[in-house]
Amino acid sequence: MILYLPLFAFAVLLSFGMSHLVIRLSVRYHLFDYPDQRKLHVRPTPHLGGVALFVSFWVIFLLASLHFDSINQELSGKMWALFLASAVILATGIVDDLKNLNFVEKLTGQVIAAGIIIAAGFTIPRFHIPFWGSLELGWLSYPMTFAWIIVLSNSINLIDGLDGLAGSVSVSVCFGLFLTGLLLGVETVIATTVCLSGSLVGFLILNRPPAKLFMGDSGALFIGFMFSVLAVICPVKSYTAVAMFVPLVAVGVPLIEVAVTMVRRTASGQRFYVADNRHIYNYLVNLGFSPEKTVIILTSVSFALTVFVPALFWFDRKRVFSIFLAFLLLLFFLFFVLRLKHGQGWVNGKRDSS
Repeated sequence: MILYLPLFAFAVLLSFGMSHLVIRLSVRYHLFDYPDQRKLHVRPTPHLGGVALFVSFWVIFLLASLHFDSINQELSGKMWALFLASAVILATGIVDDLKNLNFVEKLTGQVIAAGIIIAAGFTIPRFHIPFWGSLELGWLSYPMTFAWIIVLSNSINLIDGLDGLAGSVSVSVCFGLFLTGLLLGVETVIATTVCLSGSLVGFLILNRPPAKLFMGDSGALFIGFMFSVLAVICPVKSYTAVAMFVPLVAVGVPLIEVAVTMVRRTASGQRFYVADNRHIYNYLVNLGFSPEKTVIILTSVSFALTVFVPALFWFDRKRVFSIFLAFLLLLFFLFFVLRLKHGQGWVNGKRDSS
């Protein structure tokens, strides 16, 4: 495991350097995310941090694959598919950052990326239902994998609303997936999370408040996409019930935000893909927490969820899962208390008239 420390350090340094380069190029070519009534930042800010994350991750990960033969063995010569699909996701995000793609256009890029992964042979073969057992999906594995990749690819984007929030939560998710890969013995997942977390830390140095660089849709889609693929690789390489369920625990906070957002928008008659300012972090800010404290709270919750990863291996799984469900219900309860306290029409401390 000590060999992973240099990979992490190199990823941090390369990402930090690439982030500086992206900022300089963005300033030269006037590529900024401009403030508006739906955004919390107050000055034009470079927003192509996804390029720095993508380049730094892939350079270091390819170096890792040269050193660890097990990575190539586990991917079975399919690394090209992972690279190509992530490049499609990055390109989709970059175009969206620069030109604001509509829902169908953005979804098309994600479907193409998911199709590449599925064509390479990475699918969810079965679905584990806690307290019941595993269900073989058969042909349903294809639409299930499509849905999983697209949903999780967008999950990081939903929490990317405060300086440092999406990056910090993503680091915690990397830690949870790292533990998953370590306990299941999946080298690809271990190496990927080490390289990805290093890239995120290097980026976060310039993304902390006040942010000098945003990850943008390019970064949020790329990170979410990588999480979705890792959560597919785990059960593919380790056919156990825990391998199918543990990755869901690791990506808990992004998935909670996805679930709450879809239910909330649908219940209010709003299209689920139309952006708004009623995310969990908005309610915490409205409650009086500073953006910095809000980032700490949500990152701490995300790290708290990673405790359940080793617990599912070491203790009675039904009991651990029951505690996990109780924890999720508590989070949902707290969220709806926030909604009732401030009313769903409040946005960033001001009444939303739209």
